[in-house]
Amino acid sequence: MGEFLRNNWFVVVIAVILISFIGYFIFDANRYNVSGKTMDGKEVVASIDGTDVTADDLYNELESFDSTLLYNMYRNAVINQTIETTDSLREDASTLESTIRTNAQSNSTDYEASLAAELASYGYKSIDDLDDYCLTSVKEKEMNKAYVDEHFDEYKEAVESVSPRTVSIISMSVTDADELTDDEQKKKDNIDQALEDGSFADAATAFSEDETTAANDGFYGYIDSNSSSSSTTLDSSVISAALELEKGQTSDWITVTDSTTGAISLYKVHVDETDIEKIHESKNEDVTDQLLYAFLQNNQGLSVTIVEENAKNLDIKFNDEDVQKKIEDYISTQKGENE
Repeated sequence: MGEFLRNNWFVVVIAVILISFIGYFIFDANRYNVSGKTMDGKEVVASIDGTDVTADDLYNELESFDSTLLYNMYRNAVINQTIETTDSLREDASTLESTIRTNAQSNSTDYEASLAAELASYGYKSIDDLDDYCLTSVKEKEMNKAYVDEHFDEYKEAVESVSPRTVSIISMSVTDADELTDDEQKKKDNIDQALEDGSFADAATAFSEDETTAANDGFYGYIDSNSSSSSTTLDSSVISAALELEKGQTSDWITVTDSTTGAISLYKVHVDETDIEKIHESKNEDVTDQLLYAFLQNNQGLSVTIVEENAKNLDIKFNDEDVQKKIEDYISTQKGENE
């Protein structure tokens, strides 16, 4: 039996988790079961809020769902067999778990149910598995990073097409951008003079009201043409201005009005670097993480390709041809091979 488990670890993982999920769905469907009820000759397996769900409906839903679920379990198994767990990764996973819980609590009163539903789609049985999810996530980043580092030249063109760059900012709040008070005008003039006499970093450190970036010489981080106000803390007008600049250039003053509070700020944005190889070599982990995401976002199917390539180093056997086909078809679809 021990030899069987060693030789078929992947099939066992798939089987155990899939059985757990099947058990959950059977229980969940039958919590609301209306015994003996039919609709249009089809057996009703659940009635929820007055809406009947037939066995066919449930099968169709699960049929479209299980390919994604199977792939996610496959991916999880490949990641955890490929990347060794270290103390550093455990620490990163713990930090990620705290962040997820904090964000979930702030966005939902029943945050545990929301997290459990999200975890289910990734092949985890309950919120108790959040720590495993986080550890797998940080290990996945390590696996992705190693692959992209090795194949950097092969995939960089797609990222270069979205104008990657790192930027710094200076900001100051005003009451009315068209009619500055004497103090506001004086500060604006002092910033302009500091930029004329010295570096953007010095001016940002001395005058910027954005405390986080001011403490770091005004450095904000990575952006590209896919960046938006929903994915960054920068207004779209600041992002657009930065994308028009060359390395070393600084924008004119940009007026930004907060859509929620109505607060008005003036911004200067400076482009620090546009060379993708230098950005890749950055010592700033946030920058390299964002660049890694850009590689995955702009190269279709790269994330599944990385899983596929690492899986080749493992002794994977499928005892169920249907499971194998579902996973392979999912990978092909994600790579655009079925289009």
